Amino acid sequence: MKISGHLDKIRKLNQLRDRLDPLDDFELWFWATMLSGTHAVNAALHHCGVTQPVEAYAMQPGVYLMPQADGGLVPRFGALGDILHVGRPVIEAPVPEDVTQMMHAMERIEAHRDPCVREGCKPTREIVDACEQAFAECLAIMNHRCPSE
Repeated sequence: MKISGHLDKIRKLNQLRDRLDPLDDFELWFWATMLSGTHAVNAALHHCGVTQPVEAYAMQPGVYLMPQADGGLVPRFGALGDILHVGRPVIEAPVPEDVTQMMHAMERIEAHRDPCVREGCKPTREIVDACEQAFAECLAIMNHRCPSE
């Protein structure tokens, strides 16, 4: 996906987040937070040239849906474009320190995915606050790196 596409997704996901109660709607709020942060990391990775912004949508590591002239999408193998989650796929190239900080912030958010979304751990205000802090760090770095994209 192109940087502008990632930024548009971040905007839309953040509008959704604003309408959700982080505790009452935790699962939706969490997924919107995690997806928005992942789009921020992808935009930053493209901006610094570690990954390429291509008109394709990541399905699985190395598999992308490619837009076709008829408006359809066709799966194709391709070089690293967008990551699906931090560490998936692993990025072999050197990553600038600020983007590495974004990735660490996302890891702090994603650490709550399985316990709270899949394993039945009841989300708490402390979990929400930790996710919010990490998310704010991630977006602040992206906004500093890509201020006018």
